[in-house]
Amino acid sequence: MTQTTELTMKLSREAVEELSARGDEPDWLLTRRREAWRLFEEAPMPDPLSEEWRRVDVGRLTLDGLLPYAAAPGPIENAAGLPRELRSLWDEREKLAGRLVQHNSDVVYAALDESLAQQGVIVVDLQRAAREQPELVREHLGSAVSPGEWKYQSLHSALWSGGCLCYVPANVEVELPIEYGIGLTTPGLGLFPHLLIIAERNSKVTVIQESVSPTLDGLNVVAGTVEIIAREGAQVRFVDVQRWGRNVQNFSTMRALLSKDASLQAILLGLGGTITKSRLDVLMNESGSRTELLGLFFGDSDQTFNYDTLQDHIAPRTESDLLFKSTLTDQASLTWNGIVNVHKTASQAAANQTSRNLLLSDKASAAPTPILEISAHDVLRCSHGATVGPVDQEQIFYLQSRGIPAEEAERMLVRGFFSEVLERVPSERLQKRVFGVLEAKLGW
Repeated sequence: MTQTTELTMKLSREAVEELSARGDEPDWLLTRRREAWRLFEEAPMPDPLSEEWRRVDVGRLTLDGLLPYAAAPGPIENAAGLPRELRSLWDEREKLAGRLVQHNSDVVYAALDESLAQQGVIVVDLQRAAREQPELVREHLGSAVSPGEWKYQSLHSALWSGGCLCYVPANVEVELPIEYGIGLTTPGLGLFPHLLIIAERNSKVTVIQESVSPTLDGLNVVAGTVEIIAREGAQVRFVDVQRWGRNVQNFSTMRALLSKDASLQAILLGLGGTITKSRLDVLMNESGSRTELLGLFFGDSDQTFNYDTLQDHIAPRTESDLLFKSTLTDQASLTWNGIVNVHKTASQAAANQTSRNLLLSDKASAAPTPILEISAHDVLRCSHGATVGPVDQEQIFYLQSRGIPAEEAERMLVRGFFSEVLERVPSERLQKRVFGVLEAKLGW
């Protein structure tokens, strides 16, 4: 591996090649990066008149002056090795099967329970995996999310660094969570994390991705990707906790491919950033596959959250359910476009999507749009619903009549509103952390 610690240029083809050389990457990966950079250069910036982007202030989007890479100081042994602003990523008391920590563009820590390693489980820096498990990475990297899908995805595919590979062999059950923590402390950095989860036949795994940064000077752009491949009978739970600082524009593409009788539970917790634009697609490619999508989002100030989801029923007897909840105050806004697509081949499919949005300010806004596209004739169930409104004053009055002050009554109702989603997060630490952020934002 080369010893270069910083890339010496801005976003460019030369930066792509220097990044690849720094990671001592195989030729096939450099070829892919070069092709992704070509697609990035050819792709236009988002069109403000398109349906996908018309509720996002694209005039705020820029890539000018971004750094393509920033090295971390070096490997660490525990949370004390991280900057103070990132130490919430690491709780020594939490029991985990494995942990991988990325600081800026480098992975600085990776550990896995020895008994799981002996069974063939892999939790490793994705750039290292490209060198040491090239066949595994070459087959699966980009198999769910291709580089040419949109401009920010092309940029990601050209310049991703660090990253995490989580591989679980057939018939192996990982009972405790695996955590991938991502921290950002360099102003002006473009950060491109990539999580690749491969769960082989009849395996089981929970992966928590948590991202955090302080509020830095200038602009940071994060363009991340999550690819989940679940083989026959595999059970995958994925939790994404987004706590970026106020200056971060956050873009992500998450996609899961489910085989026969495979299941996915995905939980998205969106709290930080200034603009968040995320895609979450689940492709139920084979019969009996099923998915549950849960989301909890809290916005204040002028935060903008924009989520697009796809529950894609391709095979027969597939099931999906979505429940997204948001609470918005000040001038925050949320847009959700959710598509349930039931193909002609998806007989006896069942699907539901529900969006509930609580407004704590007259200037906050939410625009949920559930969409059903049904081509099969024998669907078991396909339903949707969406609500937007303030706290129910009748409930406030009821609690006040029991001697509870109005402010405390509102707090109880907001906590109860969130609990339906948050109680399903497989980490007590994360539950407390999310509630702490919410209470701080609300001034409680």
